[in-house]
Order: sequence, then C-alpha cells, then structure tokens
Amino acid sequence: MRWKIKNFLSLLWGGFMIEYSELRTISMDFRRISSNFLCSTDSTVSTQIQRFKIYIDNTPYIAEIIQEKIKNITFNYEDCFIKEAHGGWSEINPPVDESCHIKAMYDYLDVIIKNNSNVLGPAMSYFHRAKNFNEIIQDFLRNAFNPLIDFIRDSISKEMMKLDQTNHINPITQNIENNYGTVNAAGKDVNSSNLTTINNGLSNEILELVDKLYPIIDGLNIKYEEKEDITDDLETIRDEIIQKEPKKTKLRKALASIKGFIEKVGVSLAVKGITSVDWQDLINKLTHFIENIKP
Repeated sequence: MRWKIKNFLSLLWGGFMIEYSELRTISMDFRRISSNFLCSTDSTVSTQIQRFKIYIDNTPYIAEIIQEKIKNITFNYEDCFIKEAHGGWSEINPPVDESCHIKAMYDYLDVIIKNNSNVLGPAMSYFHRAKNFNEIIQDFLRNAFNPLIDFIRDSISKEMMKLDQTNHINPITQNIENNYGTVNAAGKDVNSSNLTTINNGLSNEILELVDKLYPIIDGLNIKYEEKEDITDDLETIRDEIIQKEPKKTKLRKALASIKGFIEKVGVSLAVKGITSVDWQDLINKLTHFIENIKP
C-alpha cells in the first residue's frame, strides 16, 4: 500500500492566507534586494534605493508588517537623522522606542528618494573615515537602514518558524511515498522500512536545531554577506527536510557550506548560549540524514 500525505503549511496574516512557500519566496527576494541595496556603489545606489523602497511598499506582507509597526506613531525623522549635530557633521541618534525608529527610517527613505535619490549627499554629511565614495555610501546605508532590514527579516523568519512548528505536530511527512507495506483489515499492522523511522526522527531533531540556530545569526560577529550565506543554508535545510523526497544535492551543498563556515568563523560562533557544539550537532545529524536518503 502506498501512503501519500500532503504537508500543507499556511498562516492567516492580516486577513489573507499566506503559505510557507510564499514566505520563503518573499524571504529570498528580500534578502537579495536588501543585500544589493546595502552593497550599492556610487553608480548604482540611486537605482537600488528605489528598488528597495518599491519592493517593501508593493509586497503586501512586508508593507503590512511595517504599517502595523508604525501606525499611530508620530515621530519626526529629523530627530533621528540630525543634520549638522556636532562640528558640522550630521548624526544618527536612534530613538529608544523601536516603532519610532522604524518610522524614522521608513520616512527618511522617502525623503531621499524625493530628493532625486541623492544618497551620496547625505552620506557625505555624516562623519566617516572611508577612502572612497562607494565605501562612504555603504557605511551610511548600513548605519542608517540596517535596523529596518533586520526588523523585516526577523519578522519574516518568526512567521516561517511558526509554520515549521505546525509541521512538527505531524512528523510523518518525509520519504513516506517511497515506503511500501501491508495493512491488515483492522488497519493496525504496518510493515515499513526502518529508513522512514530513522529519517522522521532525524528530521524533527534537525528542524529543532535550525530553529535554535537561526535567530542568533544576526548576533554573530561576521560580515553581512556571511550572515546572508549561512541564512540561505539553514533555510535550504529547513525547506528540504520537510519534503517527501528531500534532494540530496541541495542538502549536501548546504552541509558543505556550513562545514566551511564553522571552520572559518570558529570560536566567534558562541553567542546567546549557543556554541560550536550546536553547529557540530547539526552537521552530524544532517550527515546521517543525507546518508539515509535513497538515491
């Protein structure tokens, strides 16, 4: 008898239904667009800042996250981005209230875009030691808007983890189509391979590790690009591990990337109670999981 169990994950958000796959696409697109924005050069920044603003405004899920955060908030962005504060240099002074900070950054994006997307002008007004225009722009974008990007990314990630928790309730989701057995008339006896049992147990353990490791990435003392890469790897693992037929190639690639990441970063992985032992545990379990996937 062939068993088929469909794993449907969805979440009601702001009055409309959103599925895990859609969140995953939004997450990937946002990371790409925000990364391009933060890595803008003098010749590309005008385009990238507009693309970034258009994306967060035209993606309903993200737009609602922001609007929900800043609704009923009255705060002048100039109280955060202060012109000629000290010695002629402008200064960024984030408010304690996160909602006010989000509104200030969001409004400041509008102001810059309305000013012909001239980013170099304001970037030059803040104190810097960079040697060229590209570095000045990138330093400014990170200091000015990275908290907004982190807020959006964290919000998306939290909802994805909620959907993952839904999946944990029913662990029999992988490899089930590849197993055949006999069921008696009462439906009590099922003969199936040990492989299903092994990987079903491992999959939940791996998902728990991913959920544990994912939130601390932003706290690691590594470059922004490295955070993006390791986030991609964890999300690839999360996506594949819940499939009925996980792809060995994708999991092996993610595994190799994580191994290289740990070797490079080393002791700086320790943050918020999570150590290299947790990462090594993920490697061990994922390796065992991959070995048990049928060709």
